[in-house]
Amino acid sequence: MKAKTFRFLMCLSLGLMSTLLWPSCAPKTGCPINEEAHVQPNKKGEYPRTRTRSSLFPKDMRKRMRH
Repeated sequence: MKAKTFRFLMCLSLGLMSTLLWPSCAPKTGCPINEEAHVQPNKKGEYPRTRTRSSLFPKDMRKRMRH
């Protein structure tokens, strides 16, 4: 009985460790999620300095909220 429990726990811990340590991205390629988050520079190589506005609220509601 103890041997079966020990064997089960060893297999379970090995499976858990392998899933936690398994890399989520291929080496030397990067993750697509991280690559899409970066801002693209313009033709001159400059990054935009202004923040973009989200369209969470309509334009007239944003004007009312500002004042």
